[in-house]
Amino acid sequence: MLITSLDNRKVKEWTKLHQKKYRQDEYLLLYEDLVKSAYDNGYLKTLVYVDKPPFEFANSYEVSREVLDKIAKKEGLTCIGVGRHIDQKRSSSKRVIILDHLQDPLNIGRIMESAALFGFDDVILSTQSADIYHDKCLKASKGAIYSLNISIHDLTSIIPILKEEGYEILATGLKAHSKELYEVETAEKMAIILGNEGSGVREEVMAISDEVVKIDMHNIDSLNVAMAGAILMHRFKKI
Repeated sequence: MLITSLDNRKVKEWTKLHQKKYRQDEYLLLYEDLVKSAYDNGYLKTLVYVDKPPFEFANSYEVSREVLDKIAKKEGLTCIGVGRHIDQKRSSSKRVIILDHLQDPLNIGRIMESAALFGFDDVILSTQSADIYHDKCLKASKGAIYSLNISIHDLTSIIPILKEEGYEILATGLKAHSKELYEVETAEKMAIILGNEGSGVREEVMAISDEVVKIDMHNIDSLNVAMAGAILMHRFKKI
């Protein structure tokens, strides 16, 4: 059945997913490549399309152009999706990236993409990090959110566990005792902590790390956290 009414109950429910408070167990996917990634990985709940579906999916709804534009708050899309939350999990990966109170979902998405590229298969976020189901994060991750092992923890509790499991814990920061990248040897199992965009890694988190590391820079005194993360993950990538 074709949905043409802007007042349709489902249309109203899907449109509300732009707001974080309604993303309790589902979220919007506003790009066809993300819709397909969610489908391929078993995280697509609903497919919404205009004219013709991009692939066969049981829970699909055809809508008018006006309705799709209203739900997406964008014009010109041919389909969108509603995804279900990913299963939070950790693995036995030898490379872990830890995000301490990052507030920009765009940065988190970019870090996820780099993590997938450089073999940091586990991503751990602090409980106060930004919403990973924000459209900016989903788009920037380029589907990596579905290929990584992602979990949310109190970092002061999970870091001691990682240490017991044999991980070398590296925090990033500009401290008097910070080591340059070239001074830090690659370990078999490594976890790197990236801090908040403004305040960096919290002191209580840095205090339980094994080393504090910095990136040598010329002509500038700071790097975007996603760029810094890419440099660090490349330096200590899984080989």
